[in-house]
Amino acid sequence: MNEARPEGPALAGKGESGSLETFFSPRAVAVIGASPRPGNLGARILASLEAHGYGGERIAVNPQALPVPPTGAVASVAELPDGVDLAIAAVPAGEVPGLVAPLAGRGIHHLIVVGGGFAETGREGARLQRALQDESQAAGVRVIGPNGLGVFSAAARFNSFFLSPGDIRLPGPGPVAILSQSGAFLSLLLDGFARAGVGVHRAVNFGNRADVGELELLDAFAGDPAVKVIGLYLESFADGARFVERARRVTREKPIVVWKGGQGERGGRAVRSHSASLAGSYPVFQAAVEKAGLIEARGFEEFQDALAILASQPVPAGDRVLIVSNGGGMGVFLTDLCERRGLSLPAPSGALLRKVTAGLPHYFSVKNPIDLTGSGTNRQCADTALALMGSGEFDALLLVLLSGTQGIDAEIASLLPAGRACDHPIAAAVYGEKLYHPLGRAWRKRGLPVFATAEAAAWALSVLVRRCRVLQGAAEEARPGPGEWAAKWRKRFPHPPHEMEIKTFLAEQGVGVPAHRSLLRENAIDAAAGALGYPLVLKAAVPGMEHKAEQKAVRTGIYDGEEFVRHWRDMDRLFPGALYAEKEAPSGLDLIVGFHRDEQFGPLLVFGAGGKYVETWGEVGRLLLPATRAELSGLVNGTAVGRVILGVRGEPSLAREELLEFVERAAWLFVECSEYASMEFNPVRLYEDRLVVLDAKLAATSSDTKGDELR
Repeated sequence: MNEARPEGPALAGKGESGSLETFFSPRAVAVIGASPRPGNLGARILASLEAHGYGGERIAVNPQALPVPPTGAVASVAELPDGVDLAIAAVPAGEVPGLVAPLAGRGIHHLIVVGGGFAETGREGARLQRALQDESQAAGVRVIGPNGLGVFSAAARFNSFFLSPGDIRLPGPGPVAILSQSGAFLSLLLDGFARAGVGVHRAVNFGNRADVGELELLDAFAGDPAVKVIGLYLESFADGARFVERARRVTREKPIVVWKGGQGERGGRAVRSHSASLAGSYPVFQAAVEKAGLIEARGFEEFQDALAILASQPVPAGDRVLIVSNGGGMGVFLTDLCERRGLSLPAPSGALLRKVTAGLPHYFSVKNPIDLTGSGTNRQCADTALALMGSGEFDALLLVLLSGTQGIDAEIASLLPAGRACDHPIAAAVYGEKLYHPLGRAWRKRGLPVFATAEAAAWALSVLVRRCRVLQGAAEEARPGPGEWAAKWRKRFPHPPHEMEIKTFLAEQGVGVPAHRSLLRENAIDAAAGALGYPLVLKAAVPGMEHKAEQKAVRTGIYDGEEFVRHWRDMDRLFPGALYAEKEAPSGLDLIVGFHRDEQFGPLLVFGAGGKYVETWGEVGRLLLPATRAELSGLVNGTAVGRVILGVRGEPSLAREELLEFVERAAWLFVECSEYASMEFNPVRLYEDRLVVLDAKLAATSSDTKGDELR
């Protein structure tokens, strides 16, 4: 597990992106620990620099000053000549902290630590990493690593890799930047991009991020005009909430594709509330992706394909896709692919259809998907696609070509625009090696990625549509909301309130709750029944209670006094002095409106079908807070129960606006009351004309004096 210090005040003075430039284009490099000894790590770094064509001076540092031809050597850091501005440490972990002050003394303020043996190894390694952090902060030395490959820069022909030059291919210059927590994945990605002809500007494997991490690097790449798209592979977050904030700002200017390692882990199975147990580590990460406007990839191929198409194709104006193919059996398959990816397939208008079909054989199908059959030619394919795309009725083209026909060959590449010459994005899938390789080479030279499957091409188009939607929704920010609840709440409740206290507060704020009466003694039963009226619910409001039904702390459907007395006596023995009678609400749509404070990403809203089956069904949406009203509305609409609220099969719609008002106010209450770990309203029962909160509970954080209580 990588441990890291978060960015903080100590780094503020040296956290500007400009200070990172030396890592990518140093004038001269010292490789500490490099020697001619066989298998030496530093020697392999020097060999990688030589193979890459780095033109700056390279110097080996080892106690005997043994040169690593053609590189010269010195015996110590103190003997390094002037002009060296970057050092790469390839020595045992215990020696690294002691290098920092001597490097600063020689005017070298950038250090890449490639070796392991630090926080990833245990207590002693963590101590060495803290020492490295302390020394670097004191000396003003920036550090990438430890426990990583370091950096790659195509334009400067520079890398700090200890990989054998023949083992991987390195890509040429291009508009992609990559950040990776895994060195192995970074090497595979760079090799894959080189083979696919996708250019990479810069790449970093930051390892344990003892100093420089993903936040600062995101800022650096966001401000770099040579970068068009950023790829990010992460397994953990140094500061999830700040990551979302930073990434949200960057994605307004440049797309970020993220691939999260460790998706299967559900995280600590929180048991304090439904909201916490439904949160889950990976689902919360997905909420962070949505909040920040990121594009998530779920594997190597998706990651590479997303970066390739974002680097080369324009962003579409919408999701209207035109499919053109010369394969008769592809239509249904391609339609299903696009629908699964959220892409629409409108049919051409009548006028456009007549114009396009005028010169085509009658057996061509032009309803979208366009099927040119095995008889289609290069010219027919290109002219049809261009005419339809130029009509304004479509936003993107999915071109799927099959080899084995006489009419379609690699010459079609010259008939279709590509790269910057194209007004609309094109995703091309080519089947058959005889066609794939020559057509792929021709189109890639012109900036058009070519995919080996229709699935990959459809995924790539969905990435562009996702980017379109991010840009369309980027303007609105979550501004301070209706926070008067928080001020009143804090004044009213110095300690966490129990269910009935919460519901009394809600009623005072105009939120619907069932009428209730306290039942401290048996002789209060008749008065409560007379005031409330049957049917009734009897429940206990007790600190530390998680699920009332399991604790036999609630009885529903009480219709007469004899039954009422019997239940009261049973429950009073278990929960003396804590019983309440409540008017039973008529049936309606039960919802959960829950809040959980995630340790990585902060406050989170969980919304979906509620009641006792909430964890059984598990159909919930998640949204990081704070959120705009539009985001809250989108969350509700995006769930199955949200569609029920709008009305289905002739049923009337329910009180959606009242629900959104309640969710918005409760969300701001939770955001502002940071002393609470979770807050849950379940069920919230929704009717055509009103909302009623039937149950409420919250848990304080562990730092609170009542942190172990769930109310």
